[in-house]
Amino acid sequence: VPGNGSLHLQCVDDGAFHRADVVGESTGMGIDATVTGTKVRWVVEMMRGPELAGQRITSVERTDRDDGVVEFTFHDAGPGDPVVDLERTRDELLILGDAGTTMVIRQHRAPVRDVVAVVPDIPAFGWRTFLPVDDTRPTTPTPKLRQEPTNSVGLGRSFGGVVAAGRVIENEFVRVEVDPVDGTLTIDADGVRLTGANRYVDGGDGGDTYNYSPPARDLIVDTPESVSIEVIDDGPVRARLVVTSRYRWPGRAIGDERACRARGDELVDADIRTTLELRAGERFLRVRVDLDNTARDHRLRAHFSLPARVSGSDAECAYTVVHRGLTAEGGPHERGLPTFVSRRFVDCSSAADDAEDDMGVALLHDGLLEYEVLDDGAEIALTLLRATGYLSRSEPAYRPNPAGPLHSLEGPQLQRPLTLEYAVLPHRGNWEAARVADAADDFLVPLATVRVEPSSAHATRGPVGHDLAVDGAHVAALVRDDDTGALVVRMVNLSSHATTAAVADGEGQLRQGDVVDLTSAPIQPFAGTIDLRPWEIVTVRLHSS
Repeated sequence: VPGNGSLHLQCVDDGAFHRADVVGESTGMGIDATVTGTKVRWVVEMMRGPELAGQRITSVERTDRDDGVVEFTFHDAGPGDPVVDLERTRDELLILGDAGTTMVIRQHRAPVRDVVAVVPDIPAFGWRTFLPVDDTRPTTPTPKLRQEPTNSVGLGRSFGGVVAAGRVIENEFVRVEVDPVDGTLTIDADGVRLTGANRYVDGGDGGDTYNYSPPARDLIVDTPESVSIEVIDDGPVRARLVVTSRYRWPGRAIGDERACRARGDELVDADIRTTLELRAGERFLRVRVDLDNTARDHRLRAHFSLPARVSGSDAECAYTVVHRGLTAEGGPHERGLPTFVSRRFVDCSSAADDAEDDMGVALLHDGLLEYEVLDDGAEIALTLLRATGYLSRSEPAYRPNPAGPLHSLEGPQLQRPLTLEYAVLPHRGNWEAARVADAADDFLVPLATVRVEPSSAHATRGPVGHDLAVDGAHVAALVRDDDTGALVVRMVNLSSHATTAAVADGEGQLRQGDVVDLTSAPIQPFAGTIDLRPWEIVTVRLHSS
């Protein structure tokens, strides 16, 4: 959004103003080059209608200097600025180029601000329109930190905002305090308290790309040498703390393609930069981990003590949520190590007689697929990285035979900067009662933002609305049929009880179509609703409305 000063987003459909916080500003130069003769063609080739190098242009200035050099200055259009057709300028550049003229090409970027804002609900598969407004109207007062957390559901919904100060961040649902000694977290949410949370544990990995296996002589590192804490956003829309913890790990392990004997004696410094983020209205803590992995042959995990002992875990996998116990089946050829996979979340809830008395923790994750419940159900560990140097080993500790070729590999050592993201959701009830699947959507599926000009076709559709409504099931895929252009919706009943799914248009009218199989062949007519068994998957192709 352009401009300076106080900023709000005004909801076009109801006129309400919503606080927006500026999180970044950009100005400066785009193209800045001097070209002579026909070399100007590389600039011309980036001109399309009103665009230069993908940016819309609002004005062009030409200056003929006394030394024969011709300067062209292009000004990028900001949101709402008029644009010019560059065809005439394109012809001028080509004529000057053919004449061997030296030209200076400059492109000035429009001043733009990146903002975060809390906005009202937006319809599923729909849109809502906002207008950036610069003014000096009063803003919502910055909330203040409570001295003690309120351990009740929602932590007091009247709190209304996010704040960070010192080593604490808090919104209306979650309060997080960082331990200044070890960098672990105390998290209060929904009447549940976690202590010592997000404890990093690093150990040797003498396995291969098939299986984890500890070295015969391991060294576990779970305490940092130093911890620093910095507030980088203090709210009220978003608050972020950065916790930088320095560890000293063995730089490598000793072994060969047969087995790993021990972690090495030489230590390397490892700085883990953890960004803790709360947003207004969100009930989970976002965690981003950045580290430059220079150590080899090791496994790094984030550990979370559970608020109550559990008898198993529930993890989302392909089109289902799988309940697993605390052990894994083994055998003569492989130890039963209970490290399991999950797709978007894993949840550990206590086994109470009344589901409403359950308490637990869900870890929502992006690309981190392995977890393990430890200490007889008292702790869960999320694997952040496994660095290993062999496709297979012949005699690892947890598997007596090779699982594949004994090739030495460099890529799986992950010797590069890494960014790892997950979220922590303490909650009451089990995973269904806590709507963990919905929270995973909130964490992993961001809103798409599009700039709309008042004269565009998009603006004629109204400031708010939707064309599709799906109730009673989760949407796993939404695509257009390549041949017919028909809308295809794949739904799954992501629950342990039967449900009825309904598909309607923006006016609430049920959509007609066909239930199809995986080859898109029709199975039966679809009249807008369908009964689904627990975990059932169905795909419908809708008729044109």
